[in-house]
Amino acid sequence: MSSKIEEMILDRTFDYIQPYFYNNPYALRCELGIGDTNEEYMRQARKRASEIYQILFPHKADAIIFNQWIYDWSDSGSAEKNEYGDNASEMIENRLNSETRALRFLLENMMNYRHVSVKGLKTYDDPADDEIRRNRIVCYADDAGFDDLDLLERQLADENNSEVSLVSFENECILSVYDDRGCDIVFSTHKKMQEFYRLLEPFFLEYDREVMKKRFEQVK
Repeated sequence: MSSKIEEMILDRTFDYIQPYFYNNPYALRCELGIGDTNEEYMRQARKRASEIYQILFPHKADAIIFNQWIYDWSDSGSAEKNEYGDNASEMIENRLNSETRALRFLLENMMNYRHVSVKGLKTYDDPADDEIRRNRIVCYADDAGFDDLDLLERQLADENNSEVSLVSFENECILSVYDDRGCDIVFSTHKKMQEFYRLLEPFFLEYDREVMKKRFEQVK
């Protein structure tokens, strides 16, 4: 029998679009990088991400999900032209490298794991806008398992060039590390969020603490 969080990630009506914390009612937000020097900041980011992971995934991740953005490159690219000016070769190289890294990482996982594609998801733009599309690819660990800590490290270093999240069917949650600044944890139910609230409270981002407290205290 599938878990509720599995049903959600396979459902086209489940948007799961950033900012995850504000777009989901049963979500918590944690701070990762803290410290006065770059070295301390990254050390704390890795340490705190690992500790949060251990709380949520005592038996490792059951699945990973990819938010795959598909762009129509026939667009003028005016925003990038403004950023790079006349240096078109640098713009092209950066675009190709970014897309190649993201596609390679996605294909490696699709080749190695059982997967399901949920296509035609909502984007940030008008639904009628055909310049960008979004799919969600769900890869299952099954008996093989993922290198979860390597994936977290890639996310902290912003190396994946794609939105990748870890999923626990056991604890009904999705962990999304957006970079070394922090992460969002989305739960399938209010009860599950309450179950992990105190365990994750030491990591909470202070700015959103009051919002999380109200969510925790909400009567269901």
